[in-house]
Amino acid sequence: MRILYDKQTDTAYLQLSDDSEKTRTHACDPMEVNGEINLDFGRDGELIGLEIQQAKRLLPADLLAAAERKRISTRIAPPNVPPPR
Repeated sequence: MRILYDKQTDTAYLQLSDDSEKTRTHACDPMEVNGEINLDFGRDGELIGLEIQQAKRLLPADLLAAAERKRISTRIAPPNVPPPR
């Protein structure tokens, strides 16, 4: 499992599988959580990842601290856009 965290958007992503391509996302926004959680599913219907917005409020601080050290920038970094000419 990989844990990614984007400080700018306060969004965490728990990547459960490297082997599957995301084919479907189910948005969850329960009133009790007061945030948004998205479930990503692969082509065989298996859960492959969870996106958690407002992560600082919803996840333990030690989990986010570990995620920042393991950040995989290609997943959550802004795209590499060349400057305008």
